[in-house]
Amino acid sequence: MRLRILRKVVVNASIFFLINIILLLSIKGFHGSTNNSELRSATTTKIIREGQTTNISSLSEPLLTKKDVLLPIVVFGCNRARALQIHIEALLRIRNNSDLNPILVSLDCHSRETLQVAKSFGDKIKKIIELPDLGPLIVPPKDHLLSGYYKISRHYGYSLNYVLNTLNYEAIIITEDDLEVSPDFLDYFQALYPLLKYDKTLWCISAWNDNGIDKKIDRQANLLHRTDFFPGLGWLLTRTVWNEIKDDWPQAFWDDWMRKPEQRRDRACIRPEVSRTGISPEGRTGLLFHRGQFYNHYLKKIIKNTDPIDWKSIDVRYLIKEQYDKKFQSSIDTCPVITLSDLNIMNSDMTCAQLRYR
Repeated sequence: MRLRILRKVVVNASIFFLINIILLLSIKGFHGSTNNSELRSATTTKIIREGQTTNISSLSEPLLTKKDVLLPIVVFGCNRARALQIHIEALLRIRNNSDLNPILVSLDCHSRETLQVAKSFGDKIKKIIELPDLGPLIVPPKDHLLSGYYKISRHYGYSLNYVLNTLNYEAIIITEDDLEVSPDFLDYFQALYPLLKYDKTLWCISAWNDNGIDKKIDRQANLLHRTDFFPGLGWLLTRTVWNEIKDDWPQAFWDDWMRKPEQRRDRACIRPEVSRTGISPEGRTGLLFHRGQFYNHYLKKIIKNTDPIDWKSIDVRYLIKEQYDKKFQSSIDTCPVITLSDLNIMNSDMTCAQLRYR
């Protein structure tokens, strides 16, 4: 358990280290333009499904036209009634259209109190999914103290397949009961869904920045990045991707499994510089042990956006792989190459640097 926690901390720290050395102070070149004449937003509400998306086939068209897309929110919960109550109330505060963003609550643990909280919202929730009896949970003896991870993975596997292939939704926003959400959380996904459909080098949209600690990030709230590391914690999944990975869904540690090259297949996720989700104090008591251990020292320091963002006016074409990679590389090329020993004597006027490793 401790080795797994340490591994994730080291990975996150490494990513944060490289981003700050190579990119942080040269990041301004990545900001997308806000040329409204290049975008067209729908004048009336029109809900479309994945197969109906149009006008994004070539750069000569009004690329990534903003349209209202049906994106259900699937909330995963277990036995934290108060956490579920707070989370759903937060979603309802920011939801403007229940037809565009119906809420589905998926519950494990057979907690009567948690189920009653879900039912108390009445028709504000479209569906409550109670995990059926899936038989005994098979946990290897070496992992008997980690059975919670096995329960979570089975819960996710069942409900994702049910929502996407039985209820037949094309794409869903996945949240958990201990997540806080920013005011533009839903608009963020609406704006980036066309990009996910257009650029086949992408496979998910995430609302979370693993390194989104205050004073360590650029506070430009509309700044987005491509990342090879699957962030999760408020993310968008398509049925196409699910059907590609579902047959090999793991028995445990599904989020680490998602980060393996076999699943990623050289694709990236989009993540924000300023997170659109945060971990609530309720996250201290979750089954995921590392959350309780690191909440005070790390997770509660991840800030979420509070600024109003008009996502329909944001041109996100700079995130298309060909354009993003070219700009990213050109920014790196302007930075001097340094060594580890140089870090202690860096000039405070230095705006960027390269640290190369093998």
